[in-house]
Amino acid sequence: MVRRGQLPSNGAGMNTESFGNALLELYRLSRTVPLQDFQRQALDAIGARLDFDTGWWGMASRMTGQDLEIHASLPYRLPASYPSLWDAIKHEDTIADAVLVAPGTTVNFGRRQLYASPGLASLMARFGITGCLCTVTMLPELNLMAFVSLYRVEGKPPFSENERRYKQLLMPHLTAALTSNWMLHLERTRASRSATSGASLAVVDRRGMLYVADQGLSELMRREWPHWVGPMLPPELRAQLRDGSAYRGNRLTVRFHPVADLWMLDLRPLTDAGRLSPRETQIARQFSAGSSYKEIAKALNIAPTTARHHLREIYRKLDVSDKAELVRKLQHEGDELLDVEGLPTLQELPGAPTTFDRLPIG
Repeated sequence: MVRRGQLPSNGAGMNTESFGNALLELYRLSRTVPLQDFQRQALDAIGARLDFDTGWWGMASRMTGQDLEIHASLPYRLPASYPSLWDAIKHEDTIADAVLVAPGTTVNFGRRQLYASPGLASLMARFGITGCLCTVTMLPELNLMAFVSLYRVEGKPPFSENERRYKQLLMPHLTAALTSNWMLHLERTRASRSATSGASLAVVDRRGMLYVADQGLSELMRREWPHWVGPMLPPELRAQLRDGSAYRGNRLTVRFHPVADLWMLDLRPLTDAGRLSPRETQIARQFSAGSSYKEIAKALNIAPTTARHHLREIYRKLDVSDKAELVRKLQHEGDELLDVEGLPTLQELPGAPTTFDRLPIG
């Protein structure tokens, strides 16, 4: 008999040493792999020790009286359309019903259970799935749940009880490693750009749910929305998130950078230069770089008098009286874009970051 919390004693590649090596690899990947690649590489590592063919790893929520909703997920060796296919049959998903009854416990579904309802049977048959190990971990502070489903296809033996227990012991570490990876990705991103006073970074899903953020986020958000408490973004930001366009408010600017199935938020206090319109910003930068108002007018296909008018407005808004002051104002804008793709992938950061929290509210 295997006691609760004890590793299975048999099964290929499933002893105590193997489990320890799996954890070491998971946490190494969390420190060294970019956010957009972590889940895939983590499942690759698990697959070297626990035989499965495809999988699904993501975040979901179920509000009182509402359906289960998937927020961000990775279909592993499955098409990108898999979440939408599941959504069409989710009311018949007996796997979800079983894991939600006992969060933290891994359920083992064989062919008979997977094909017990017509909707789930149609989804499983479409991909030849005949076995499933599924576990849910609750994240009450975010009103979310993390789930991981591992599948076997036709021709493979059912998952064993030892494999079910192995997956159950592994699940909390998968969730912890994923959260750590989010935090470290933010730390790397911040370290890769020049310092911007008062700036803040966060990771959200496509519905606007905050997963991790730095400790300055709440203060910055409340400059624009004094009563904001999270963890959902304010409606104005959720509207901008739908098309990925930047938000410019009265006291802050927000840019959205897609990263895998998530978004990185770059929030910055609105500076004096940030109060310029996009056209005024363009003219101000060209003028401070040495172009005359006539050259600017020609480049932008506007009248010289229009260019002069814009420059007068720029000087007024920025409260400057000459080009040297204008240049200084623009230099302090900190308007560089984040580099979310070109970050180092094989550089471990010393220690865990202390400036990012899983809880985005305070």
